[in-house]
Order: sequence, then C-alpha cells, then structure tokens
Amino acid sequence: MYVGFAVASIGGPLALGAIYLPGTGDLRSAGLLALIGAALYVFPLLVWLRYSEEIVSAGGLAAFVEAAVGRRAALVQATVWSISYFLYLPYTVTDIVYEMLADIFPGLEPWRWLVEVTMPVVLVGLVLCGTIPVLRILAVSASLQLVLMLVLAGVMLGHVGAPGSSFTQVPSAHGLARGSANVALLFLCGSLPLFLGAEVAGGGRTVRRSIAAAGAVVAAYLVFTAFPLAAVDPALSHANLPGFAIAGAYSGRTLAIIVGLGAAASVAGLIVAEYLALSRLLYSVTGRPVRTLLKWIAVPFVAVDALSIIDPDGFDENVLRPSLIALFVSQLIVFGVFPVYRRRRGTLTPVDVLLAAVAFALMAWGLWRAITGPVAT
Repeated sequence: MYVGFAVASIGGPLALGAIYLPGTGDLRSAGLLALIGAALYVFPLLVWLRYSEEIVSAGGLAAFVEAAVGRRAALVQATVWSISYFLYLPYTVTDIVYEMLADIFPGLEPWRWLVEVTMPVVLVGLVLCGTIPVLRILAVSASLQLVLMLVLAGVMLGHVGAPGSSFTQVPSAHGLARGSANVALLFLCGSLPLFLGAEVAGGGRTVRRSIAAAGAVVAAYLVFTAFPLAAVDPALSHANLPGFAIAGAYSGRTLAIIVGLGAAASVAGLIVAEYLALSRLLYSVTGRPVRTLLKWIAVPFVAVDALSIIDPDGFDENVLRPSLIALFVSQLIVFGVFPVYRRRRGTLTPVDVLLAAVAFALMAWGLWRAITGPVAT
C-alpha cells in the first residue's frame, strides 16, 4: 500500500502524462525531455533518501531541516511548506471542477458550483475513514492510472507510430535545459510519502525502497507515454486536456471520458496525499491527535473552497502563484542545508555537494518560473 501511495503522490502519474507533461517544452523532443527530466529528478530524490537513512519522522522535510540546522529553521520550513499546501488543496479542487470536468462534461456548467462545494466535503470524509482504507484506495488508483497510461500510449502509437525522432531531435540548449527541468519538477510531490514514513513497517529502509521504486516506475511510464507525443497533431497535444483530446480523436468519446476522469481522479488523489502529509506535519509540531488535525485542516479547506465559487478563474490565478512560490522556497531550504547536515555527521562528500547543488538549482528554476512566468498549473 505504501508503494501505491508513493506512486499516486507523483503527479498523480496519469495527470502528468495526460495533462501536464505536454506543456513542459517542445513536444518534437518529448521523449528526450521526459528522459532527461526523469534523470534530473534523481538528484532531489537521492537527497531525500540520504536524509531518510537516519531520519524517518512525521515531520518529513521539516525533520530533515531540524537535523541539519535546528528547530527554528525547521519551523520556518514547515510554515512555508504548509502555506503552499493549504493553498493547494482548494485551488486544485477549482482546477478539477472548472478546467477538467468542464471540458469532459460541458453540460455540467450550471452545476459546477455545487460540485465545487461538494468535492472537499467528500475528500474530508474520505480521509476521516482512516489511513489504511485511504492508502488502499490510493494504491488501487495508482495501479489503474498506470494501466490507463499504457492504454493512452498504445492508442497514440497505433495512430502515429513510434517516432524515434522524439529521442534524437535535440532542441536548443536553452530549450533542452528548460524543458527537462520542467519535467523534473513534475515529480516534486514525490516527497509526500516521507511524512508517513514513521508509520510504515520496516522504517527508513521501506521508505527509501518505496520512494525510489515509485520514482522509477512513474518515470518509465511517463517516458513511454511521452515519446509518441512528438508525432501527435499539435492541436491535440496542446489542448486544455491533451490526453482527453487525443483519446477522443484517436479512439472515441468512451476512452476520452475514461482518460479524462482518470486524470481528474489522479489529481484528486494527490489532494488526499497532501492532506495526509499536512496532518502528519502538524502532528509533529503540535502533538495533537492526527484525527483532530484532519478535522482542523477541513475547516479552512472547505471554507476557502466555498469562497472560490465567487470568482473561480480569479481564485485559481491569485492562489496558484503564491502556493508554488512557497513550495519551491520550502524545498530550497531542504536542499540548501543538506551539506550542513552531512558535514555535521562527518559524512560530507563531493557527491553530496553535487546532489544538493543540482537539486537546489532545480528548485531555484521552479521559483523563478513561479515568480516571473505566466500562471499555469
């Protein structure tokens, strides 16, 4: 179940392939960008794994920072990270309802407000069912997402063939660096399982194996789903929901609805994963029972989401940017103090410095893009 949770936390994976990856760069080199982007993700992943050799805590990333530079810095990191995800929960519901479901079911428009206010209540009810049932649901969801990624890739390959140029056509140096870095950032929520690590049988060893395995699986599936995009009609691959549009054009509405709903469900699953991670982080700071914290989180989640129906588009635009800025700042802290952590233990090596430097640079790029770039999910 923990591995399934780790897989579902990365994206979720179907959303990465069906929605987000087509917007990362030049799709004529989609396979190459996905491959290099997955390789770049190894750098932050290895930093998390090296921290977790000794630290497995409900504090997750904040516990890493505390071990490196102390409690005060850890509380700062935890605060910034929490702000990011408290904002993420409601605006992602808005994105699902007003962007994804609106495209899949145009007739839903008069009822979107009702779905908007109902979905958070349903998600809160789900997390209150207990951790084990939720992890089982996320594991099943992750498995189905991987199956749908194969189906979508198969449909594309059946219509456009296997474009080898997707791996051999190299964009400009700027385009290659930008596109592959954008792909790597799609994996960033892969750190969420760290917050549940203290509850896993096997401790740090299970955590490291599960997170590493999840990253490898999602990367492989994403590369396989990405490379046919090089030969797909740009009108489809650049649609609002590329996977939905491609499945509809190449197979029909039934598969399009399945892929579209699967992608929306994968994003909803990520909301649940972040909800669980937030509760564990708050537990590490306050010591309050997790179930109580799940209810506390529900109050601003449901309330802010209800306010979003006043101006859904404006809400999404105004909340997304600060959420992303906070997310990248929180991760910059984690990677910035990693060499200090290793030095204090007398284990700092040039490899540690390299890992931290590349991971830090990736987060810096994400922060720069969040501050200066157009608002986009």
